[in-house]
Amino acid sequence: MPTITQNLPDTFAVEAYQKTFGLRAVKYPEDMPLLYKWMHAEHVVEQWQLHLPMPQLRVHFEKMLADDHHRLYIILCEGVPIGYAEIYEAARDRLSYYYKAKESDMGWHMLLGDPAVVGKGYLKPIIMMLNKFIFEHTDAKKIVGEPDSKVEAYKWVADGFAYHLQRLIDMPEKKASLYFCNRDEFFESSGYLKFYGAVAQ
Repeated sequence: MPTITQNLPDTFAVEAYQKTFGLRAVKYPEDMPLLYKWMHAEHVVEQWQLHLPMPQLRVHFEKMLADDHHRLYIILCEGVPIGYAEIYEAARDRLSYYYKAKESDMGWHMLLGDPAVVGKGYLKPIIMMLNKFIFEHTDAKKIVGEPDSKVEAYKWVADGFAYHLQRLIDMPEKKASLYFCNRDEFFESSGYLKFYGAVAQ
């Protein structure tokens, strides 16, 4: 039986800020030069810790792509790759060691790889898109997040999209902030309604 993430579409797109933001499934090995470049970008290294030589990075992504509890995507703006996202099933992820995950809980990780878009207002439409994608294509009632507690940008958008801080958790590589975002609250959040208005869904 296909897993929840295996059933996710290969592509998705939304309109925001007069631009088209999208997702497409990672293509292996075609996307490796791009992923290598992004993982070695100065603004990415500290959080992701994947600034590896190409052979080791390929091993990492081969393992990721073979693991059926998540899907890997390239984030697009106007068809141009600008970032990377991982969408995962929380109950089958290591995060389940830190909270009691339900089978339908979903989560995501993302990075803006292109330095030219960092700090330019792209984070909100991308987070909106990831949430919309998950809620529209799964039965998830809740999306979870576990960013490094030092990441100020996440705190900045969390309230706007109804992400509620639960507690801090000590993971091997970071002290993480555990966030929950409930489906109904997301579609009523100020961040979502700013893009789509009260008639959206």
